[in-house]
Amino acid sequence: MKKNTQILTVLLLLLILFSGCEKFLEEKSNKNLAIPTTLHDFQSLLNNWEILNSGSSAMGEASSDDYFLKDEDYEGLYYESDKRLYTWKPDYVSTPQASTGDDWERCYSSIYICNSVLKGIEENKLIGQEADYVKGQALVFRAASYLDGIQIWAPVYNPQTANTDLGMVLRLNPDMNIQSVRSSVQVTYDHILKDLTDAIPLLPTTSLAATLPTKAAAYGLLARTRLILGNYTDALENAKKAVEFSSQLIDFNGLDPNADYPIPAINQLSSEIVFQTRMYPSDLINLDIAKITPALYNLYDNGDLRKTIYFRQGNDGYYRFKGTHMGHSGLIAGITTSELLLIIAECNARLNNLAEAENALNKLLIKRWDVNQFVSYSFTNKDAALNTILNERRKELVFRGLRWSDIKRLNRDGYNITLTRTVNGQTFTLPPNDLRYAIAIPETVIEISGIPQNPR
Repeated sequence: MKKNTQILTVLLLLLILFSGCEKFLEEKSNKNLAIPTTLHDFQSLLNNWEILNSGSSAMGEASSDDYFLKDEDYEGLYYESDKRLYTWKPDYVSTPQASTGDDWERCYSSIYICNSVLKGIEENKLIGQEADYVKGQALVFRAASYLDGIQIWAPVYNPQTANTDLGMVLRLNPDMNIQSVRSSVQVTYDHILKDLTDAIPLLPTTSLAATLPTKAAAYGLLARTRLILGNYTDALENAKKAVEFSSQLIDFNGLDPNADYPIPAINQLSSEIVFQTRMYPSDLINLDIAKITPALYNLYDNGDLRKTIYFRQGNDGYYRFKGTHMGHSGLIAGITTSELLLIIAECNARLNNLAEAENALNKLLIKRWDVNQFVSYSFTNKDAALNTILNERRKELVFRGLRWSDIKRLNRDGYNITLTRTVNGQTFTLPPNDLRYAIAIPETVIEISGIPQNPR
């Protein structure tokens, strides 16, 4: 299966590479060998976790405020573009050689595969339950890629400007000859919501692997999307539906805080992962050099097991993150039960359903605190409840690829979060709602496609 997947993926990527070559396009003799046609072929393409599940961008996390680099770590960065990303330079910040520079290509490779699968199912008139399942998976993977991309390369969703703000290049067809055009932020989000909604009736309630989408995964991504949009009623409804299908949590009381990576891989214990994707490795958030900011570490009280499960103190006295859900240094970016409970808690608080908000939060925290020290929250004030929940969201979802998106949406709503970094005595600042929250699109993409760069 793995060999077939790799062969099919290579063939698709070759199609991308040679799509402009007339001789290649006119070649007929081995066409059946190059083009997937069966449901087995299409499922094999979607089984390629190295592309479909492992390409989430690390650029947002690398730009966020949960970590910092010492001056010598910064100077030791190999790529100038990584240094510019770390200091929020307004210009082009990624190159094909940089540790985060291929994020655009990885995003659209996933989208291309999904489009090829969806087009192949349609052209080959494949129907039935298995065909529906394959189609549903492709829709979820495509939506997840667009949702990931729009957090990086577009401004925060603002209902007053979303119809004119520049969003993603919305490609829904594998034909590489179709001109690239940036859609608006509104149109991009509308299609993300449509893909996920269309996928739900096609998907099963369970899957053989957390890397393959289920109904819970689609509902969870819908909840995440609606939260970003500020549609709290719909975010709450979708998060609750996702939890109905997948509600398990890891009890941190049963983990070994002295382990290098206390939270084991998903095939052992991490059943709270509803849909697994992971961030592509980045030199900036390399767990050996990225130090946790004191502002984050000091949020954890004694008795909060995350303080020792998530962090280790190095010989230099600085804390580093070890709370991955993979049993090694890989960082997940997908949907977990913990994120869903935090969405339920936040949305209930914003809707002034304080009893429901505290119930959701306490359900999570009782699994994160020393069982002998945990004291349940009881909310009587909406603002206090929101502040508590947002702090818990930051504490729980460290290095999940969500902090950048959270800062953007919270600043849109008036939270006035200013980011600062100091390098070699020079202070760099990113004020709320700055245009640089839409990270520059790779220069080569702009040159080849002619699409407009993000405003500065």
